[in-house]
Amino acid sequence: MRALAIIAVVLYHAGVPGLTGGFVGVDLFFVVSGFLITGLLLREVAGRGQVDLSRFWARRVRRLLPASTLALLATGIGIVTLLPLLERSAALVDLQWATLFSANWRFALQETDYLAGGRATSPVLHFWSLGVEEQFYVVWPLLIALVVVAVRALHRRTGATPSGVPTRTLTVVIAAVAVASFVECVRLTTTNQPFAFFGTPARAWQLAAGALLALGARQVGKLPAAVRQALAVAGLIGLGVAVAALSEGGRGGLAYPGWASLLPTLSAVALLAAGTGGDTLVGRALSVQPLQWIGDVSYSWYLWHWPFLVIGGAALGGAGPRGRIALALASLVVAAVAYRFVENPLRSAPRLARSNRLSMAFGAVMVLVTLGATQLLAARTQDTVEKGIPITVPGPDGELVERVLRPDPAVAAQDYRAMTPLGCALSYEDTVPNECLFGDPEGGRSAVLLGDSHSSVMLPGLDLAGQAQGWRVNLWGKNACPIADVTKWDDQRKAVFTECDEYRTAVLERTIAAQPDVVFLVSAYNSTTTLIDRTGGAEITGAAMHAEMTAGLRSVAQRLTAAGIHVVLIDEPPQAPFDPPDCLVEQGSAEACAFPAPEGWRMSPESDAADGLADVEVLDLSTATCPGETCHVVAEDMVVYRDQSHLTKTYVESLTPSFEALLARLG
Repeated sequence: MRALAIIAVVLYHAGVPGLTGGFVGVDLFFVVSGFLITGLLLREVAGRGQVDLSRFWARRVRRLLPASTLALLATGIGIVTLLPLLERSAALVDLQWATLFSANWRFALQETDYLAGGRATSPVLHFWSLGVEEQFYVVWPLLIALVVVAVRALHRRTGATPSGVPTRTLTVVIAAVAVASFVECVRLTTTNQPFAFFGTPARAWQLAAGALLALGARQVGKLPAAVRQALAVAGLIGLGVAVAALSEGGRGGLAYPGWASLLPTLSAVALLAAGTGGDTLVGRALSVQPLQWIGDVSYSWYLWHWPFLVIGGAALGGAGPRGRIALALASLVVAAVAYRFVENPLRSAPRLARSNRLSMAFGAVMVLVTLGATQLLAARTQDTVEKGIPITVPGPDGELVERVLRPDPAVAAQDYRAMTPLGCALSYEDTVPNECLFGDPEGGRSAVLLGDSHSSVMLPGLDLAGQAQGWRVNLWGKNACPIADVTKWDDQRKAVFTECDEYRTAVLERTIAAQPDVVFLVSAYNSTTTLIDRTGGAEITGAAMHAEMTAGLRSVAQRLTAAGIHVVLIDEPPQAPFDPPDCLVEQGSAEACAFPAPEGWRMSPESDAADGLADVEVLDLSTATCPGETCHVVAEDMVVYRDQSHLTKTYVESLTPSFEALLARLG
């Protein structure tokens, strides 16, 4: 069964067509772990009368840490030698979280952090599932030990005869854990999908499902052979359907894990149940030597396959389907070597096996060594970044010259004015804007800046202009939420962004009540935006999305002008097809990072929305970077973009004269 799980996961990660649900191999691992670990603990209670926690954890250390430590150290070296420079720091932080058995929480937070949403795939992303299991290994024996102690204490008080294993009580407790966890899983899947996917509380029910089977294994094993044969076939078919039909990013009832995770979980339980009472046809098929060998090395293969795909793919400049299959097979070779010379020998090393204390100390040393090595690699990366990277740019006479740009491309991603800590760019759940005043607080005229994170991007220029022209400037923004009257699909949380609609209603009412002299509207409109039809819930794509955004902006503008407020729609430069700072660092040339202007981008939703409306105008900030058919990522000595769609604070501050001229005219 471990072989089935790892094959599904690796083929899915390698991009083999037709396996959109191959990630459910991880669910199979969870069920198997819950079954095996609980069975081990029950046997220990039956034989020793208690759970020996130090013995259990020492065995887990010997089983898991040598192989994972080797993989993490090798991955760290790969990160600093083969990944693009600007991806290294974040990847090394990921590696530290993985070392501390908490990668799942790191990635849950990353997936719901708007500012981190565009980062590259982590080479240790797969450690999220190991984090879930390792946290389970800490909590689960404690839970079972606590139940055993409590039941025996109750027996002593009542004078009842203590039993070996309190099966009935354990069944009730674990069933309660499973039900509570599954309810949380379904709830989070519809409200905050990353925490359902990565979070231990929402995944515990799958481990508990295996645990419940372990508790009832003796009874299940007495089922008639025909019933067990049917369970095996049903389980295999269910897993096949899950691998072929499910997807991570489905909507509504199909979002994962949620209700959809019942299929692979119950299929895994059925397969395990079929094997508890003897042989089956499916069992014999899964017991062939090649699958047994893959099952043996499955843990090491899981550790190595993803770094090979991510780091190897980056080193090759991207790998096609055949290249990814080749990388996956190469990782299997390395995994087999690691299993033969590291994982297996240290797991059964006599000296370690004789001493729980020594095993635990050995585990602590491995963790500290990995953390220390990661810190050294991070310091090396930081030294490279701080040196500054000269970039070739066109000089005044058209000749190519080297310049150190502002900001340096290596730190351009951090060149923004942080509004979220001030409560001036609301996060996903918040819907009520705070009073965020900038510009000249004593100014006689007032402006309000509304929009998503791009409103925060525009604030530095408008703030300086307000100070110079005597205007008060309020920023009432919400990250990832377009100010246009549209409903958006939040791809990071895998849910309809209803909080955005609530914010928009509240902020427009507040704006109209405030009666500013002018309102600036700015919203991202690019290939990553997904709008939802409010009537049927279908995704709006292509030209229809442009029309929907245009109509949404026009509706908001008309509502504001009807209240006597002048409206300015800010038209930004288009989204870059790559990360410009990363390109500048890797290519060393501004010209090499220029990109073709997107087709039809000059007919923006802003210009279309303003067409024919009185008291509505467009502030065009895009022509300077895209004067013709080519868009530039460097203007004079300034880096224009800090990521694919957001501009640097340095560049926006250079646009202050445009804002000043507009405010002077309106004043």
